[in-house]
Amino acid sequence: MPDQAEPLRQLVRASVDDQIAGNSRLIAVASGKGGVGKSNIVLNLALTLADRGSRVAIIDGDLGFSNLDILLGLRPQYSLQDVLDNRIGLADALTEGPRGIWFVSGGGGETFMEDQSNWQLRRLVEQLAEISGRFDRVYIDFGAGFGRHTAELMGLCDELLLVTTPEPTALADAYALLKLVLQAGGAPRTRLLVNRVATVSAGMDASRKLQLIVRQFLRLDMDVLGYLLEDAAVQRAVARQQPFVLSEPQSLATRCLAQIAKNVLCEHPIEPSERQGIKALLRRFITWR
Repeated sequence: MPDQAEPLRQLVRASVDDQIAGNSRLIAVASGKGGVGKSNIVLNLALTLADRGSRVAIIDGDLGFSNLDILLGLRPQYSLQDVLDNRIGLADALTEGPRGIWFVSGGGGETFMEDQSNWQLRRLVEQLAEISGRFDRVYIDFGAGFGRHTAELMGLCDELLLVTTPEPTALADAYALLKLVLQAGGAPRTRLLVNRVATVSAGMDASRKLQLIVRQFLRLDMDVLGYLLEDAAVQRAVARQQPFVLSEPQSLATRCLAQIAKNVLCEHPIEPSERQGIKALLRRFITWR
């Protein structure tokens, strides 16, 4: 079967090193099912990291469902749908949010990446080059529904942040997503964040169960980034359309996220031999089969 991605590979193979500058780290954020608080976590994590000096952008990859817009109470002019439909470039679709973070809305359209041909994936990979160097970290917040195209893109990122809750169904769906990413071409470094835990020990128990199954059946080691304890402040903030780290800075959830951000910033330095960032994503996309 012909490889639909080959035209983009031919386009960038000879010139990727000359055209792409910077080393933005790309992190895919995903969950096996909806309702685990994934978008709320990535937004508040981005704000916490920005408060500590990181340049952060979020791309809302859940086309048709503008979760970031709602959580921030903002109405951006452009969306990722406009980018994928070739109406605007990704750099021009960025909207500035609190604390200097930037985000791209998922938009209000009714088309999804999985319903389109592989050209949408190629378009997004190309457009990521436009923002290389502007940010230290670019989070791509994928929707709960996923298929092969999105699984391919998750695998091409530098890191996969897998968000779940302790419920057995959420853990099972997280495992299923990770399996699909591996089948689509391989998983990057994967880190687990367990949300809505009653206690830290409950979070540790849930993460150990998933780690064991992933190691046994997928032959993959998965790090734990941290746990977010159940806190009514989160829902109060959602109702006000304000991030909880801004509206309730002393809340339990905010303190948990501060520790998670510390874990992010204290990660092991990237070895020079490791291929990271948008330039590396393009190289991986060129050689991926």
